[in-house]
Amino acid sequence: MKSFVENIKTFFIKDTTAEGESSKLLIVLRILFASIIVYGIVGLAYCLCTGYFDGALCFGAILVIYALMFYFSYFARTVTLVVAGNIISVIVIVSGYVMFGPLVSIQNFFIVVIVACYFSGYGHYKVKGLYTVFVFILYFVLQGIFGKIAATIPFSIPGQRFLQFLNLCVSFWCVAIVCYVYSKDSQHLEGKLIDYNKILQQQASTDTLTGLHNRRSANEFIEKLIKRKDEKGFCVCMCDIDFFKKVNDSYGHDIGDKVLAGVAQTLVDNVTEECLVSRWGGEEFLIVFPNMNGDEARVILETIKTRIKKTEFDTGTKKFGITITYGLAEYGFDGDAEAVVKEADGKLYIGKENGRDQIVF
Repeated sequence: MKSFVENIKTFFIKDTTAEGESSKLLIVLRILFASIIVYGIVGLAYCLCTGYFDGALCFGAILVIYALMFYFSYFARTVTLVVAGNIISVIVIVSGYVMFGPLVSIQNFFIVVIVACYFSGYGHYKVKGLYTVFVFILYFVLQGIFGKIAATIPFSIPGQRFLQFLNLCVSFWCVAIVCYVYSKDSQHLEGKLIDYNKILQQQASTDTLTGLHNRRSANEFIEKLIKRKDEKGFCVCMCDIDFFKKVNDSYGHDIGDKVLAGVAQTLVDNVTEECLVSRWGGEEFLIVFPNMNGDEARVILETIKTRIKKTEFDTGTKKFGITITYGLAEYGFDGDAEAVVKEADGKLYIGKENGRDQIVF
């Protein structure tokens, strides 16, 4: 069964690599031609079984015409097939309408030709628009002239219902095939674009070394908190690794990077989910405590301070520890993001001047 399906697939995609032409469009045209061939076979069989030999000739003609179209799809240019397919299809629909009458719903195939026209390539929208207007006018002309005239080949009520059902099924199938093929690719590309934009957004707001939010992201977060106006407000803490330059000078920048990454992980592990931890720049980190007052934020910082002092970093030959100085500022429901960060930075400076390894609030 699998090999049979593969053979069918190969049959439809054969010779679809012509330069400057859409292989997908050619495959869609072949599927549509094949669908109408099946439609012709079913209609031919029904007419022969029920004694409608004139109808059988019509369906036989449809079968031959679209079989030839399918055959020529392996030799003709795709644009030629599109133009020829539309012209022939309009002629077939008009002829079928006149011969079978409006009750069999063959006019539904007008929708197929319009949909296929719009998906037949990029651009040329004026031509496509004019073609749509032409088909629209043609439909109303047919309704006006032949809508109340008896069909050339009159079918019985059961025959009309069968042909109506057949025409509805095939026309809906053709529209569905065209929309499926093109919307699938469109949705896939749109999904990839959304994912790509998410990646770009993440990259734009993330520090590559530590995986933390960057300064821009932290500022945006603070601005949102200012607009939210939570009951307790929020706090901002500026943290700076003490004597970090000595770490780089003594052990190298690779160890320095490990220290930064380790500190970042410790900060993240010891704050609540609502908090935002960001790398502000160099060895500076900024922690934002939403909906907390200064006393609540200080309790968390005391825990972080203890954990940092207990953490050891291994150079391969020796282990060493670090300390951090913290400047904590409480947003007082006035000012902007820059002001509260500046206040926290000022308190950090005070801590540095007064011996480091402390929380200044």
